[in-house]
Amino acid sequence: MLRPGSLLSRLLAVVLLGAALVGGHRLIVGPVLLAYDNGERSIEQLKILLQRYRALAGQRGDLAERLADQQQRRVAAAAVYLQGPSDALAAAQLQARVRSVVEAAGGTMRSAQVLPADPSSRDGSNQRTALRVQFVATIDGLARALYELETGQPYVMIEQLTIRERGAHGGQPEAEAMLDVTLEIFGYVLAQAHIDAR
Repeated sequence: MLRPGSLLSRLLAVVLLGAALVGGHRLIVGPVLLAYDNGERSIEQLKILLQRYRALAGQRGDLAERLADQQQRRVAAAAVYLQGPSDALAAAQLQARVRSVVEAAGGTMRSAQVLPADPSSRDGSNQRTALRVQFVATIDGLARALYELETGQPYVMIEQLTIRERGAHGGQPEAEAMLDVTLEIFGYVLAQAHIDAR
């Protein structure tokens, strides 16, 4: 048995006190300090994120300008292509354009035939749509029509142009000769996947 006040009892009291202090530190103070450290680290990470978000917010004006510029470029690029989700609609658009140009130049459309799609004309980003067109026009009207077709939008290319003079001009030397014109004309439709990617 231990006597109160003996060296052994005092030593045991000091050991128990030390164990209580170490246990209290581990059970109470340690978790509080660990939580504090974790909180400090979280605050530092959040400060870094806040700085990044502020930097991004500062770029908002520039990004909005870049987006508007990209949209204008996309609209300008799309203007040079025939529009339509199918070959038939693109061909109809091409035919309407040719008809309006020929009629504006004083000519008369006779026929328009959609040419079959050439599989070699597909390059992954666009597809060729072609027509064979026959119309009647004067020499000046033909020149105006060809100029407008090749310089207007959407861009089209003319190939295999055949011109024949129609019969006599009624014996009147001042009457302008009428020409039968046959040509193949084609344009490109931008593939839908390419449009979506932009």
